[in-house]
Amino acid sequence: MNVIQHVAANQRGRDFVVGDIHGWYGPLMAELEAVCFDPARDRLFSVGDLINRGPDSERCLLLTQEPWFFAVRGNHEQILFNWLKQPEAVDVETWLRYGGRAWLGTGPEHYFARHAKLRQHAEMLAEQMPWVIELEVGDGRRIGISHSTFPLDEWEDLALRLPFEPALQEALLWERPIKQSEFVHHVEGIDLTVHGHVVVPRVERRGNGIYIDTGAALFEQPLKPESRTHNPRITAIELSELFVISAH
Repeated sequence: MNVIQHVAANQRGRDFVVGDIHGWYGPLMAELEAVCFDPARDRLFSVGDLINRGPDSERCLLLTQEPWFFAVRGNHEQILFNWLKQPEAVDVETWLRYGGRAWLGTGPEHYFARHAKLRQHAEMLAEQMPWVIELEVGDGRRIGISHSTFPLDEWEDLALRLPFEPALQEALLWERPIKQSEFVHHVEGIDLTVHGHVVVPRVERRGNGIYIDTGAALFEQPLKPESRTHNPRITAIELSELFVISAH
């Protein structure tokens, strides 16, 4: 299990983190163009959920082959990985209903029978895709990236506990504590953590956690009257800007 991927500071250009992409390759490229992203010098770090819902999940998953792109696994990748390992244990109908049909059509079995190379790549990711990225900023500070939240109080505890605690693995991918208005959490041993998973109307800081999923999952969806997000988008933020976001 590749628990934590350690990435040294970028000595050539800028680093960005990006919220959930959900198969929307075109809007992602538009956001990178807006920030003048240079793949020869800059790097992009994803909080996971590259796939499902949008029309280009294959292209988004294949971004993991690019030298400038780094990603942790999200719950949507983990559903795919679970199916690859044990198909009968995955509720495929629910998977298709919650975004899988946009790229898998009638189901993953037929899709991957026609896309053998992509299946091989996904099987490799199932083994190698990290649960967490620890990224050096360059001034001594460090940023931790995981999908939904960081459910421990001490950063250093994760590497020791995650391989042996399935409940902790679930929490890292599925928990939604930011939905509670009073939620504030400070993780010791890391300067900032960055997460996605829950759609927020704007990037939010809770304790030393930054939540950056601004709504790719809502593209081409009718917005509910009670929704707080009226302008869904994909957000990419340069690392230095993360430190000036005000706490909730």
